[in-house]
Amino acid sequence: MTINYYKKMRVRALSLTLCTIFGGMLLIGKIVSIHANEFDLGQTTNNHGMTSEFIESIKSLGFDHISYGELVAFKMNNVTVSYINNIRELGFTNITPGALIAFKEHDINASSIEEMQTIGLINMGAGELIGLSEHNIDAKYVDKIRALGFLNIGAGEIIAFKAHDVDQEYIDEIKSLGFDSISLGEVIAFENHHIDTNKVNEVHKLGFIDINAGEMLAFSILGINQAFIDKMESLGLTEINKNEILRLKQYKIDQDTIDNIKDYGLYNQQASTVIALAMLNLDDSLISEVKALDIDNYSIEAFLESRTGKKHHSNYDVEVYNELAKIISKIYHS
Repeated sequence: MTINYYKKMRVRALSLTLCTIFGGMLLIGKIVSIHANEFDLGQTTNNHGMTSEFIESIKSLGFDHISYGELVAFKMNNVTVSYINNIRELGFTNITPGALIAFKEHDINASSIEEMQTIGLINMGAGELIGLSEHNIDAKYVDKIRALGFLNIGAGEIIAFKAHDVDQEYIDEIKSLGFDSISLGEVIAFENHHIDTNKVNEVHKLGFIDINAGEMLAFSILGINQAFIDKMESLGLTEINKNEILRLKQYKIDQDTIDNIKDYGLYNQQASTVIALAMLNLDDSLISEVKALDIDNYSIEAFLESRTGKKHHSNYDVEVYNELAKIISKIYHS
């Protein structure tokens, strides 16, 4: 069963890498524009070899608000009208001055872009191209990753893979633990969270053998251990499946939670019920809102969103939504 919350966890490592790339682009923009308001472009045509013709030619391309610092960087890096047009013709129609400067500094041109596109890396953003160049990634390196069994990969995953320096030995170790269909992004996340044979065996010892890569990441990120299992059992929650244990930790179920449920007469020692009530945020307002429902014509998704302020989709976790329906019905008819 797929849980959307834990899908999101898989890409945290990728997000960190891409944030670094775009952060660098922003830094470039700040550096080149730091003195943007201190100069009159009409009085600086003799500085850095710029002429009024050069300034106007760049502005005519739609860069009406380009700063003096960016113009200087354009001139110093030989960012010409011809170069800008070539880059735009390759699909980067809205590329910023900062990205163009980074392109030129990393020697990104039509040839290098087309090389990446011919090996299947299409629809790349400027930041991804800069990242590929920054990490010296070429077609041979991409082929090397695909030879490891990762065929359906994107530029962001490749950059993260190179940045984390994941080796063949680590990949073999992870696959030998039963994660045969693990994705490249999940391998990167595994390495980022230091998941190895010992960590996987610890989860297995808890009784959770049949877990996929996303669930293993969730166990690691949430810190599920024997102490937490024991705590849940002390609350009367036994025979908990892998999805329930993750939800119990996610919603920080403790003695106060159980006592509150008991006060409303809804405790039945079932983890699924406790999770559903935690999602609904059990209090007097919940009872009132349920009692006011048109019980035969309401949307669980809409009702849950009104209680949590977040959108939810029942197809991600059918068991939880079935339990929510039972809980709402029980409260309504009580």
